[in-house]
Amino acid sequence: MNHLQQATNPGPIFPQFRLIEFNPRRASRGAEAARVEVTYSEGDMDELWMSPRDIRNNIREFGQQEGLQKALEAYGKGGRG
Repeated sequence: MNHLQQATNPGPIFPQFRLIEFNPRRASRGAEAARVEVTYSEGDMDELWMSPRDIRNNIREFGQQEGLQKALEAYGKGGRG
């Protein structure tokens, strides 16, 4: 008797976002002010400075994630956006 196990497809695995800091001085100069850590499914990580537009584009592409929401809220509390 031969039993085959089929792997279930979990669907797309999106990167995870975490707000590291919001820098109001950068925001006052018009620069990207939300520093965000991005963790990819393979385990790779990046740290990116994001503008409100960058954040909204990532929400549109990867869904409403807590880290992205916190980054966008930081602009409302501490800087331009």
